[in-house]
Amino acid sequence: MPELPDLEVIRENLAARLLGRAVLSVGVRRPSLVQVGPQDLSPIRGQSLRDLTRRGKHLLFHFDNVYLIVHLMRYAWLWHGPSHYEVTKATTMFISFDDTTDLRLIEPGTVQIAAVWLVQDLAQAEALQKLGPEPLSAEFTLESFARALRGKRRMVKKIIMDQSVIAGIGNAYADEILFRAKISPFRYVHTLSDAELETLWRAIPDTLLWAIREIKARVGGNLFDKEVRDFLYVHGRAGAPCRVCGTPIGEVLAEGQRTNYCPRCQNVSQPSR
Repeated sequence: MPELPDLEVIRENLAARLLGRAVLSVGVRRPSLVQVGPQDLSPIRGQSLRDLTRRGKHLLFHFDNVYLIVHLMRYAWLWHGPSHYEVTKATTMFISFDDTTDLRLIEPGTVQIAAVWLVQDLAQAEALQKLGPEPLSAEFTLESFARALRGKRRMVKKIIMDQSVIAGIGNAYADEILFRAKISPFRYVHTLSDAELETLWRAIPDTLLWAIREIKARVGGNLFDKEVRDFLYVHGRAGAPCRVCGTPIGEVLAEGQRTNYCPRCQNVSQPSR
C-alpha cells in the first residue's frame, strides 16, 4: 500500500506534468469506485487542475470549483501517458487532458477497493474528517504528539499507524520509524519515558523525509506501480543482517500484518503493561 513518502513523490511528479491542464473527458469503469459525487465524475469536464496536494494517504486534485479525492488503498496505482494508448481492462478510471495525455487509475487483479470522492468543500469531506495531523506539518508538535499518546495502552506500532493519531503512516514506515528511534514495535505506549517519546516524535518526520529523498532519487520524474523499498533498513528484510549491527532482522506476522525489527538495535524486551 502506498504510504506518505510514496504519495508525496507521486504527487510532486504528477503536479509537474498536469497542473494547468484542462479536462477533456473522464470515464469511470467501476461504478463502486465513486463514494461521493456523480458516478460519471462529469463535473470535472472542462475544468483545469489548479493544484495537487495530499492529506494522509489521499491525493487531492484541486479543479476550478470541485475537488477529486483519490485513495489508492492497497493495490491500485496511477498511470500517466499518451491518450492514444489502449485503455486496459484493469483501468477503472481515466481522465483525458488537453495535452493529449491521460491519467488512469489501474486496479489489477480481482480485488478492487480503491476509492474516489468528488466534493465541493474539502473541509466537509467525510473521507478526511477523522485524520490526525500531518507529520511533516508545523502542527505536529511534541506537545500535541505526547497529548495524543498519553495514557494509551496500545502497542506503539499500532498507534503510530492509527490515521486518527497521525496521518499517512502505514506498516512499512512504522517499522522504519521505530528502528530509527531504537524502540521495539512491541512496546506499549504508556511505558515510554519522556525521552523515548521525544525520540520517537523526532524519528517520524526524519524517517519520512529521508524516504521521500530516497524514492525520488530512484524514480526521478517517473511514476511507479510498485512501492520502492530497496533502501529500507528493516521492513521486508526478515532474516537479512541488520545494516547497523549485523543481527538477523526479525519478523512477526499477526492479523495479516508483517512486523520487521532488529532484536538488538530495538531491544524487544517489553516492560510491564
